[in-house]
Amino acid sequence: MKLTILGGAGMRTPQLIRGLFKHDDIQFDEIVLFDQDEERLSVMGEISKYLVQQNNNPFKLVFTTNIREAVKGANFIYSAVRVGQEESRIKDEHVALKHGVIGQETTGPGGFAMALRTIPVMLEYSKIINELAPDAWLLNFTNPAGLLAQALNTYGHHKKVIGICDAHAGIKNAIGKFLQIPHTELQANYFGLNHLGWVPSVLVNGEDKLPEIIQNYERLARISHIFNFFDPELIRNIGMLPNEYLYYFYYQDVAERNIINSNETRGKQIVNLNRPLLKRLSTLVKEGKLEEALNDYNETLETRASTYMSRETSGDIHNVYEKEEKVDITFEEEGYEGLALNIIKSIVNNKQQVLTLNVPNNGTISHLRDDDVVEVPCLVNKNGYFPLAIGEVPDLSMALIKPVKTYERLTVEAAVKGEYQSALNALTVHPLVPSFKVAKKILDEYLEVHQDYLPQFNYNDNGLEESTNDQAKYHARL
Repeated sequence: MKLTILGGAGMRTPQLIRGLFKHDDIQFDEIVLFDQDEERLSVMGEISKYLVQQNNNPFKLVFTTNIREAVKGANFIYSAVRVGQEESRIKDEHVALKHGVIGQETTGPGGFAMALRTIPVMLEYSKIINELAPDAWLLNFTNPAGLLAQALNTYGHHKKVIGICDAHAGIKNAIGKFLQIPHTELQANYFGLNHLGWVPSVLVNGEDKLPEIIQNYERLARISHIFNFFDPELIRNIGMLPNEYLYYFYYQDVAERNIINSNETRGKQIVNLNRPLLKRLSTLVKEGKLEEALNDYNETLETRASTYMSRETSGDIHNVYEKEEKVDITFEEEGYEGLALNIIKSIVNNKQQVLTLNVPNNGTISHLRDDDVVEVPCLVNKNGYFPLAIGEVPDLSMALIKPVKTYERLTVEAAVKGEYQSALNALTVHPLVPSFKVAKKILDEYLEVHQDYLPQFNYNDNGLEESTNDQAKYHARL
């Protein structure tokens, strides 16, 4: 069985490879790392190879810059592509903040800019996958995951696509800690869009434990930092548990002020960690000091993870895990690799599991289109995924879902067709963008600073022209 990782030079690749060793019920013959950054791919590839060797070589690991070679004959394909690398993320964040809007990688204008760069590239890869690995499952955790899943399901040539995000697993683990039970004994129901979802009930032996959790929300917030972002009064008002990214909607002014006061965006922090790390790793790998390289890698990624959302929620850098109550409970596999491997288990071994995925709605949530990609629990087995019916959702949730889904549809249209008007409309309707004028300023600046990555929009010596909608125009650089 062959697994291909698109974006194999990414910083999380060794983590993903390490995760494979925990699952002896899945047997891979070959793992292929693909990326266009040859130097970085060599570094991450050699560290990954070292991990494989330390675990008695359970599979062959190779890396390549040839996309066709990478995907040919694959059974499963992970996508973790980052077009423009972290430096483009910094631009995404700063442009938004310059115009008084939250600069965040997936939520709002930052996710919009990333989607414009990334969707055309992933659609090209989708075409190649459909040609050379027509039976493969494409598991997309390229951000912004919801927008990419929407684009791949609407315009992709390959139809066996699942969008994945590990946020729900984090929520479920926090609830397990609170209730003092393993994750396998509870069902945390969920509905919404990627990074815009709610838990409306928590079932244990058929009994809904959510009222108890909300009543004692202060303890849940002490147990898990992802719930420490929200005031107990807010949670009791809405009567549901929110995805942590709803912080940007419920505390928009606070989040923006905190980011500005921290004097460093998350993207900038990650560049400041990653770039020196890559230099050190490159030297260590060349010198054959792979154990030392791996230790440096592990320590740096631990530092990165420990400061997740610290600036946005407090305006400074701190370890978000330091004040958590320690609870010894069996956890669900967190991280994208854990969720992806659970999907593979279900399909390969026909292991019936309910997993929260990004898939076409097809009537799952009322008042949304069938082709709208939503994030909902799905039964997964050898026949694929089957969304579990949600039906009507509270108005206070739909009040955010509707405009954000409209924004997503328009963003996908803009990314695919190079339509300026669709792009402008997308930002205008987004709840985090305050006005048409602000939307236009942000869009125009993104089109200027990311011109090299946005060939689907027409440019000449005088700047941006109206798109000709020529198919060739939106093929981003591979």
